[in-house]
Amino acid sequence: MEKSLKVHKKRAEEIRKILIKKNLIDYSRKIISNGEFVYIPILKEVNEEELKSLAPIELINIELPLSKKKFKNIMEALDGILPPYLLTLVPSSFDIVGDIAILEKLEPELIPYKKEIAEAIMKVHTNVKTVLLKTGKVEGIFRIPNYELIGGIENYKTIHKEYGIKLKVDLSKAYYSPRLATEHNRVALQVKDGEIVIDMFAGVGPFSIMIAQRVKAKIYAIDINPNAVELIKENIRINKLKGEIIPLCGDVRNFSNILMNIANRVIMNLPGEAISYLDCAMKFLKKEGGIVHLYAFSKEEDFEKFNNDLSLKLSSLTEYYKILNFKEVRPVAPREWQIVIDFFAKPIQ
Repeated sequence: MEKSLKVHKKRAEEIRKILIKKNLIDYSRKIISNGEFVYIPILKEVNEEELKSLAPIELINIELPLSKKKFKNIMEALDGILPPYLLTLVPSSFDIVGDIAILEKLEPELIPYKKEIAEAIMKVHTNVKTVLLKTGKVEGIFRIPNYELIGGIENYKTIHKEYGIKLKVDLSKAYYSPRLATEHNRVALQVKDGEIVIDMFAGVGPFSIMIAQRVKAKIYAIDINPNAVELIKENIRINKLKGEIIPLCGDVRNFSNILMNIANRVIMNLPGEAISYLDCAMKFLKKEGGIVHLYAFSKEEDFEKFNNDLSLKLSSLTEYYKILNFKEVRPVAPREWQIVIDFFAKPIQ
């Protein structure tokens, strides 16, 4: 039996609207009417005292039928709720991390309807329990975005799955983007048994975990955020790994002399700043050279300039280098991309 509110039908609509604003309704079950009373399904996490403070209502356990209405998309779920001229402004895509949905932004005209949009997301994606709206750019050395809760229960912790691995994530404490899942997989498929890999900006460890799950490699997972490093340790515990991961907390430059000339492969996933750490990456590589995966942001019209800047830096840091791959990973703004450059480099001795 699940929790429901028993409400007199004269006040049912009033209380339903209050519950919508408070994000307390369990949309997986139907609201039903029986005689003088209406039964409204409530999320099991709801505090009973909070409910009683809203109105003189009775909280009971009753079996309510599951909602049968299936919506194909958010537009369909919002039909009749939003004015038709606003439907075209509703985001057609958003991130889902475990049971948390994340909207990058909403147009100003949609802000008054943000709770209705969150409800629509939870109706379409019934596994989603929390809907967050980003309220600022990724800032600070820990790269943590600011979020506003616009629907569901307030929660930033979840377990996310990608390509056979599990990742414990806390969006309030450490950066994670599901949009790089294909990259995590692509890089992991290139690593061979016996390799030593340095994941320079590891976050919660998606590259490291995916590699160690596939092959018997040793990965040094470095991050300056202690919360991220604790999550790496947790993710090591919850996955069955063939390889070994050594989590390290601190500024990656502080490890460049300690881990000098040991790596077959270096991962540089800090798109805004990675190119400024190339000297550090070269120190990590074995004397005979190795592979580097460097992520960066660039506008389309600046691709050639970026390549020239990278070539200039590599010329001063290596005896030899060869670009193996240049790839657009994902758009981040109109005509601006996150890109990845894979290259072989033999550092200057």
